[in-house]
Amino acid sequence: MNTNEIAVAGATQLAQCLSRVREDQLDGLADAIVAARGVYVCGAGRSLLMLRCMAMRLMHLGFTSYVVGDTTTPAFDEKDLLIAASGSGSTSSVVGVAEKAKALGGTLAVITTRADSALGRMADHLVEVPTLADREGGEGGERPLLPGGSLFEQATLLIGDAMVLPLSARHGIPTDRAFALHANLE
Repeated sequence: MNTNEIAVAGATQLAQCLSRVREDQLDGLADAIVAARGVYVCGAGRSLLMLRCMAMRLMHLGFTSYVVGDTTTPAFDEKDLLIAASGSGSTSSVVGVAEKAKALGGTLAVITTRADSALGRMADHLVEVPTLADREGGEGGERPLLPGGSLFEQATLLIGDAMVLPLSARHGIPTDRAFALHANLE
């Protein structure tokens, strides 16, 4: 397979994965975002990079969003939402932050492939991404084509980007606001 064929096959697997994400779970996450005073995102590695993109999109729509660990991130409290992403649902640093957010009385939303994981069991709002990763033999013997947790990470990125339009439509936030709030010191 050449690079283009690999990319197309990977995108096909990604589309199949996303088609199995439950809409009611996505609606619950959207409602939690709207209800929160501030939206904080937390992950590790590439999962965190995908959530940074989501935080940026939320900011463009006028939501107050932060990345846990950044120097300008303020204190978290019971009016806030933490969105945590971990494919395994057991990344120790992410679990620790989620436990702290729950102890502070905040709301926890989790994006993971494993609803039965430590993070999944703690979640007030769960978005389960049913990827082929970490499944013995995959579904029907199919295995993820792209390396590591790429399928989960790319699904997380697309979920964050795809939520922009429903959030905008459901809550009367014009998408052209994104251009007004886009960085202008570049």
